[in-house]
Amino acid sequence: MKPTLFLSIIALFSAMRSEAQTPVYMDASRPVEERVKSLMDEMTLEEKVAQMDQFSDWDLDEYKKNPTLLNNLGVGSIIATPATPEAYNELQALSEKSRLKIPFLIGTDAAHGMAVLPGYTVFPTSISQAATFNPELVNRIATAASEEIRAAGIHWTFAPCIDITQDARWGRTGETYGECPFLTSALVRQAIRGYQNHPNPQNRVAACVKHLVGGGRSIGGVNHGTAEISERMLRSFFLPPFDAAIQENVMTIMPGHNDINGIPAHSNKWLLTDIMRKEFGFKGFYITDMKDIENLISLHRTATNQKDAVHQGIAAGLDMHMYSTNMDQFINPMLELIKEGAISQEQIDESVARILRVKFELGLFENRYVKPTLPYATPKAHQLALDAARESIILLKNEEDLLPLDKKKYKRILITGPNANNHSILGDWSREQPEENVTTIYEGIRDYLGKDVEVIYTHSGRLKGKKSDVEVNTTDPATQQKVLEEGGEMNDFSIADATEKAKSCELAIVAVGGYGLRYDWGLRTYGESADRPSIDLYGRQEELVRSIAATGTPVIVVIVNGKPLNNEWITKNIPTIVDAWEPGMYGGRALAEILFGEVNPSGRLPITIPQSAGHIPQYYYQTKSRTYTGYGLGSSRKDDKPAFPFGHGLSYTTFEYDTPQLNDTLLHEGRPLELSIAITNRGKRMGAETVQCYIQDEVSSVVTPLMLLKGFQKIWLNPGETKTVKITIPFEEFGLWNQAMKHVVEPGGFTVMVGSSSADIKHRKHIEYKGSPVEVRTPTLTQ
Repeated sequence: MKPTLFLSIIALFSAMRSEAQTPVYMDASRPVEERVKSLMDEMTLEEKVAQMDQFSDWDLDEYKKNPTLLNNLGVGSIIATPATPEAYNELQALSEKSRLKIPFLIGTDAAHGMAVLPGYTVFPTSISQAATFNPELVNRIATAASEEIRAAGIHWTFAPCIDITQDARWGRTGETYGECPFLTSALVRQAIRGYQNHPNPQNRVAACVKHLVGGGRSIGGVNHGTAEISERMLRSFFLPPFDAAIQENVMTIMPGHNDINGIPAHSNKWLLTDIMRKEFGFKGFYITDMKDIENLISLHRTATNQKDAVHQGIAAGLDMHMYSTNMDQFINPMLELIKEGAISQEQIDESVARILRVKFELGLFENRYVKPTLPYATPKAHQLALDAARESIILLKNEEDLLPLDKKKYKRILITGPNANNHSILGDWSREQPEENVTTIYEGIRDYLGKDVEVIYTHSGRLKGKKSDVEVNTTDPATQQKVLEEGGEMNDFSIADATEKAKSCELAIVAVGGYGLRYDWGLRTYGESADRPSIDLYGRQEELVRSIAATGTPVIVVIVNGKPLNNEWITKNIPTIVDAWEPGMYGGRALAEILFGEVNPSGRLPITIPQSAGHIPQYYYQTKSRTYTGYGLGSSRKDDKPAFPFGHGLSYTTFEYDTPQLNDTLLHEGRPLELSIAITNRGKRMGAETVQCYIQDEVSSVVTPLMLLKGFQKIWLNPGETKTVKITIPFEEFGLWNQAMKHVVEPGGFTVMVGSSSADIKHRKHIEYKGSPVEVRTPTLTQ
């Protein structure tokens, strides 16, 4: 035999042996679909069903005592509480003890950075990010957050939340991008790209858009509440952000706690399968919200027992159960249902393939572990957190031009209020952070002024002094078992002390609002399952502001909160109001820079602030009938208006809008409308303006809103500078859902409006569509 032939035979046998030793699914060079099929061919039915279940890291000690489940079957995912990368690696090591060594998908609520771990970068929350009206900034935040999430050993974030909020009482508003479907759609696209669109799979984070759907319109504004939403309203306002997320290939979706028109979201086949999968083309997998299979029994009362509840959810289209403590909660009922023929093997295979596909796309089979030395909280990430905070803070009112402050005019400034010197600026889904990593409002102003101005601080007391002992099954038990320090509520002494100190100061800055920190579970005034029937300030905050204002010392009110708040007395009587929302770890520094004019405020309201709870719902895209009769006879026409409208936000400079130009006076099928408008900074300071473009269908076959945002752009201008803004509105954005529930563009006239807010329209243009009705979207199956 020739040596070359002999060597070739040896090489062939070596390659065959190597291929036999390395399963196809472990070969990163193979296509994902081929790897999925290869792995599923090796799996038993029990192993497949186990991939559809989720366990928790807070039960890790129990798994070590009884390792049968994780070691024999494996499990699809782990929901994680704050821990170190080393702890997550220890947890992941258990996956290698299972027969097929399928890695765990580890997920957590990293809603605005890895804020659920101490020492990581805490970016502004979603409502604050929406206030920037800057999609590119949202993309950069998600990109930076994904790096820190993976550095922590996490692969999956239960974010972003894209509920459309139409009820300002709802405690979870801060997790959302607000009330506008167009703004939310634009931002969620960029967030998903930031999390998922990394060339290196091991830099990707699986996004999970939630909550499908209608939680922000629940009756009473309460978490879990029923949402009565017509199909037309659902398709017009609530589903577009989910459609946008699916177009960006979002990996996972979480249904809501609520029911929609009597059908729980977790057992709604029309919603989960017919619309989201068949019509919108969702390819990822569904994960239930916390205990919502069980809630079909205890809350919605549509299921008789656990097996029935599992059947309802899986038959509707769910893929993964959150979460189990043993096999009897999901795995065993599923195996019984399959054996009985109630759930098909084909459906199980489809769900498991979706779950495994995500694991392959995240590179977990190549490396399930994380290096504990990976960088996080870098100077670059911190700078981004500061820049985002600067853009998110909104100047609501500045009637006497008190702002920007000239520090040369002040010798003594009082800083007080329940949110003046705490971590409330971090917002919900944050854990305890090192003091040195957070700049509170007091610290930011004190550090900014240095020795030039004496800053007097007095602690006015907590919003709540006694914790609530109410427990709900919507978050991990470890959080709810947290023992909280009680006491320290605002009282007569603290109000009197702040008032007395104000008398000796030339200015008082009072930080009020709400408190949503999750680790103080029972002391929150908003957040998950912390809803209130009021949008007024909790407790004695108005009394504090009134008392200080009565001294004659000028007052600046700063509102820190994750939901719209309005105190009617303060709005009417205090000339200067700043809405800080939840600006993150550097919120205090960013606020100081804005108050003293180093940074020109550019935030805009992503949600309407009603005058009171009695005005709810008061989102901007109302129909004419909302105010046609209105409150004029019963009270006053001023009650028809919100306290502050969607898109509102003041600046320290002024902007002039030239006459807008359209690319045509007629709309043409399939062609976008292109609008251009020159904007000039007529003031003396550099500033940012958010140009907003709304449309109105003048006459339509069904009732339509008076205005809907269809384009916006944020620009920065130096004094005297002019820039031309170009906004493109696709043809289909002029569509509506007609009486036959088809999405069509109808012939007729449209008004195009351009302005700086929904209530400050500078120019209107008329445009017509003279063609035939055009169907731009056909639903597969209407309700």
